Amino acid sequence: MSAFSLAVISALVWGVSAFFEKWGLRQADPAAGVLARTLGVAVGCVIFALAAPAVVQRFWVMDGRSRWALIVGGVLASVVAQLFFYRALKIGEVGKVAVVGGAWPVVAFLLSAAFLGEPVTRQKIVGIALVVSGAVLLR
Repeated sequence: MSAFSLAVISALVWGVSAFFEKWGLRQADPAAGVLARTLGVAVGCVIFALAAPAVVQRFWVMDGRSRWALIVGGVLASVVAQLFFYRALKIGEVGKVAVVGGAWPVVAFLLSAAFLGEPVTRQKIVGIALVVSGAVLLR
């Protein structure tokens, strides 16, 4: 499966999850919602570990820098960003909040170009401009 196909599938799953999260936040505090979501992640990780023990072994042999970077990314995405996203989702329309909150690839693009040496192409610039335009239009 190509990277594009995998990204499309992840977008579909993220979209469905945003629907359930908005539904769950109708009567819930956003911070409590983050805890509930994290519990869901923990349960999913346990099931995944039981179903794929080789992945657990690969986790333990992963180099320390990689493990640390992924843990920091997890804290930022699954706790910090999620808390802001849930607060926005609680008071805003899911169609607007999901698009604006989903504009994170702009930041990822800038950081990866600056620090990882990833190429800046015309196609990427146009894509980023469209993402920013969409977020601005929904403001």
